[in-house]
Amino acid sequence: MAVVRKGSKDPESGKLKQWLEIWDQTSKVKSIDINAMDEHSALVLEPTFGRIQWSPNGKQLLYVADYKPPKAQSYYKKVSKKSDNSVKESDTRGQEFVYREDWGECFDGITHTVIAVLDVENDFKIRTIEMPGYSLGQPFWTDSTGNTIGFVGFVEEPRRLGLVFCMNRKSSVFTVDLRAEKSVPVMVCGSEPTHISSPRPLPDGTGFVYLEDSWGGPHGKARHLMRYNFESKTSEVVVDSNGRREIIDTTEGPRYGKVCTIFTPISGVELLDNPFTTSGKYLVINSFTELEFKICLVELKTGRLIPIEFPRPSASILDFKDNVLVVSGSAIDQKPNVFIGKLNDNDVESPVEWVEVETNSKDSLKDITVESYWIPSDDRTKLLPTILVSPKQVAQQPAPTIVIPHGGPHSILHNTYGIYPALFARIGLKTLIVNYRGSLGVDEGFVNDLIGHVGDKDVKDMIKAIDYMSDKNLVDRQQLSLFGGSHGGFMVTHLSGQYAHWDWKACVTRNPVVNLATKMDGTDIPDWGYVEAFGKPDVFAFDKVLDPMTAEVMIKKSPTNWIHNVKVPTLMMLGRKDRRVPMTQGLSYYRVLKARGVKTECHVYDDKHDLQKVDVDGDVAINACLWILHHLKLMAPKSTYSTESLLLVIIILLLLLLADVLMESPLILLLICPSVVDLKYVLGAALW
Repeated sequence: MAVVRKGSKDPESGKLKQWLEIWDQTSKVKSIDINAMDEHSALVLEPTFGRIQWSPNGKQLLYVADYKPPKAQSYYKKVSKKSDNSVKESDTRGQEFVYREDWGECFDGITHTVIAVLDVENDFKIRTIEMPGYSLGQPFWTDSTGNTIGFVGFVEEPRRLGLVFCMNRKSSVFTVDLRAEKSVPVMVCGSEPTHISSPRPLPDGTGFVYLEDSWGGPHGKARHLMRYNFESKTSEVVVDSNGRREIIDTTEGPRYGKVCTIFTPISGVELLDNPFTTSGKYLVINSFTELEFKICLVELKTGRLIPIEFPRPSASILDFKDNVLVVSGSAIDQKPNVFIGKLNDNDVESPVEWVEVETNSKDSLKDITVESYWIPSDDRTKLLPTILVSPKQVAQQPAPTIVIPHGGPHSILHNTYGIYPALFARIGLKTLIVNYRGSLGVDEGFVNDLIGHVGDKDVKDMIKAIDYMSDKNLVDRQQLSLFGGSHGGFMVTHLSGQYAHWDWKACVTRNPVVNLATKMDGTDIPDWGYVEAFGKPDVFAFDKVLDPMTAEVMIKKSPTNWIHNVKVPTLMMLGRKDRRVPMTQGLSYYRVLKARGVKTECHVYDDKHDLQKVDVDGDVAINACLWILHHLKLMAPKSTYSTESLLLVIIILLLLLLADVLMESPLILLLICPSVVDLKYVLGAALW
């Protein structure tokens, strides 16, 4: 067994200390201090780069690590003289402060990665494979002999662009024969500008499958499932991504037809480590429709997609081995639980018998309702998949509603558990979730329809969805609030400016994009702004600077172009370590609102773009709720309290009033109680 253990930061390098341990049954047979090694620097364990794997014979360990450059020396530090017989080392004096570009958000300090092979039976010797101009990752053993490995190489020049959530970076697959000491990696696929990820060796050893999509363009998109054959040295498409979803008429209105041949893994989710059934005929994947996260089988011979029925709307595969699936299943109104099911390799279309491992009954979400809608957009060939989450007692009547557009913009919000819709419902508010044009899960036409039209089509889709729900008398147009982060923040600040006459009650935004032009120099994904603003792949170039005409177009498509209209109370939540959307974006917006006399507040956290540290996430959730409730001038609805608790409060108040009369003291103010929450505060004061 291999164990990676981390400790405190090294005071000299500022990096976390790290050890690689090898265990045999119950005994630790080797502990390697990574910080003290010469071969490489820290192990890289993030899924984009790192997959630790034992060789098929269990004698070698394959992993990814950061390159260890020669230690830089100061001109002012005494360097010990080497003897004439010593190996001549490169002169690194004056290199301490040379800028070394890393891979951006979530990859601080990771600049150039290598593949490492640890030989357990050869005195734990470590061999590294390094390629100038490429960062290496996602290694795999190509066959059962353990003699050859493959890996993905990410192109570093002329600049490393952010990798996390970006399915459009140039990359290729290489193989190398470990039997030759000085063997050179050979590119086997990816000579054309493409993005490749998740190479997984076929069980029969004839090749491997992988995901591929075009280089550049939208950062989220559908991907082909490809198969490479070692003998013919060619790749072929197993599942294409060019399918188109048709709109069909149903008794409940227009809907998208069945999922076609499109293959759309969610951003950041790759193929399983071992995705193949025991027969080797099928591959298990997580994919999704426009509203739900699904499990599918791919028949490798024909490319046919076979959906697996599951008892919850959304299913996320945790592990798969020997045809046994371990799955986390949930919905917005059903907390995640673990399910286990076994596939029948001889009859894969037969229903899987699922067993629920654990039921979380202590905190039921039965007081929440979730309804799905397919709302016609301005373009009659496209529907807007939408979810309305409601407290059950107001499900069929207008109520205060929080409008939530997702980030990306090329991502998706589906019917899986999330803390915010559940939390907002618990405080009596509805949540409107809209997968506007540009979202994943429909088809590539739906994704590409937005590029070049941000701040326009996506905003209009949100307005269309609100109007639709208002016409159905399900949301209260006079009690609307906004909540969104990243591109979702871009949209809520657009809505509050373009549609200021709607009299929004509150706006909460996390690390929002508010100015496409000024974002370019501070972000790890400068290509994003050009793609979304212009929709053309050739507008962005590494050797170009932002010209006045381009900047003008970007500013006109940005929320700052409408900031003079904004009057809604706005809460900004910013990450100090955000590499994707520089904190200066939100700060500049906050400062202008403040100068214009708009009620605003700004919270700054020592966190990245996602604001997902436990303490940060908790603070964001609570302050978002308080901000929205305060500016709605709305307290929790009475129906959220039981009749018994209300009766108890009334009895205690009557007793207090009786005591007040007998004691002739002025507590008559207790008679004025505008809401149940006020009753609680007054009762607390009275008891004190």
